[in-house]
Amino acid sequence: MPTQVAAVPGAIVVPFPWAGAASAVAALERAAATLGSQLETQGGLLPDIAGWDGAYRDEFDGTLGRVGGVAGGVRERLTLLASAIVTGAQDANEQQVLNNRHARGA
Repeated sequence: MPTQVAAVPGAIVVPFPWAGAASAVAALERAAATLGSQLETQGGLLPDIAGWDGAYRDEFDGTLGRVGGVAGGVRERLTLLASAIVTGAQDANEQQVLNNRHARGA
């Protein structure tokens, strides 16, 4: 998260939920990191079942592929959501800079 640009005296303050946004970004990033770690651990377990054959193995492989695909998509979405919040904060800062300049008469 970017550091909030403070309003100068007389400037219109740009409303943005800085504390809530920072908490949300941190939570989204933690969730994405946890999910990433789980996916890496899952991939590392596959050599342990190399000799397992049969119908249950086929079912397991299919389910594992679906779960991995969904989890990877969720991880990507979490990252995109965090990025969108950061972009909103950057936009709020840019507007605050403009408001500050206007208040200073620049």
